[in-house]
Amino acid sequence: MKKKRKECPYFIMVVQTSLIFACVYLITGNAIITKTDTTENMEVVHGISEEITPITISGNQTVSVSQNASGSGGDVSGNGRDVSGNGSWDVSGNAAGQDIPWDESGKKADVSYLDDVLFIGDSRTCTLQQYAGWDNAAFYVKNGLTIWNVFEARIAECEGELVTVEEALSKEKFGKIYIMLGINELGRGTPDTFAEEFAKVVKRLKELQPDAVIVMEAIMHVTETKDAEETYINNAEIDARNEKLKELAEAEGAYWLDVNPVTDEKEKGSLVEEYSFDGVHLKVKYIDVWKDFILSNPFPGVYMGQAPQESNTPSVKDPPAENPGISPENP
Repeated sequence: MKKKRKECPYFIMVVQTSLIFACVYLITGNAIITKTDTTENMEVVHGISEEITPITISGNQTVSVSQNASGSGGDVSGNGRDVSGNGSWDVSGNAAGQDIPWDESGKKADVSYLDDVLFIGDSRTCTLQQYAGWDNAAFYVKNGLTIWNVFEARIAECEGELVTVEEALSKEKFGKIYIMLGINELGRGTPDTFAEEFAKVVKRLKELQPDAVIVMEAIMHVTETKDAEETYINNAEIDARNEKLKELAEAEGAYWLDVNPVTDEKEKGSLVEEYSFDGVHLKVKYIDVWKDFILSNPFPGVYMGQAPQESNTPSVKDPPAENPGISPENP
């Protein structure tokens, strides 16, 4: 007569528990991704995500973009997003782009996207304010503005009067803040000390506007002719400082937006000569290049990066060769 094998209840319980956990993991599909994928010259930074949404990239390639639980856009806390390539993403039907008001083409954000946007910058952004036609956006801009005087500058209109940027940010509320500063700082300090001071500005912005998305814009290059003058305004120094700013964006959980790939001469790393009247500032008819780039790369959202087409029918004439109030040495 065969003996009946004795089964261990504890062993069976452990096996059953392991199977249950395995099934739950497969069903939820939650994952932690902390890597950088490079696809067609695009760097996509992924962070901790509660849900991973596949985004189709031109060329039939797929990457995963972290999305928060509500499905209302990318989770950028602690993780920078790099927009500095020349690819394009198809976001139609993807939840990651639902918080962006797209125009009829589906390739650019509608102008209403700017309703809660604040631009902070020097004379380069002054030109954007003057000629972009974006009356629904706010601009705290001034010729010669720097990271050292940005909060003390009395350039912000608030409740019918001009107040300091610090005071305005303590009263107003913005959804997205774009900041481009750095051309006026080239002759002072080093890339490291510049980044240290810029970090103070970003931290203060986050304190004053805790709910806003911070978009750090790369310093735009100067033309090859301007670079050849061998002054402190040169592209090697701009590149060194941009690299530090990019690292800062990653560290502070800000977005990184680099317009240079669409404003540079191909493979030269310098601003297109035709685009500028002084080697530093864009001509009015090429403001559309910058405008299209911003609207083609809305935040929070997903990278599109489609280089805009050059406008053949400028709506306004170029400024005179000598623009009073804006000089190459004091933008």
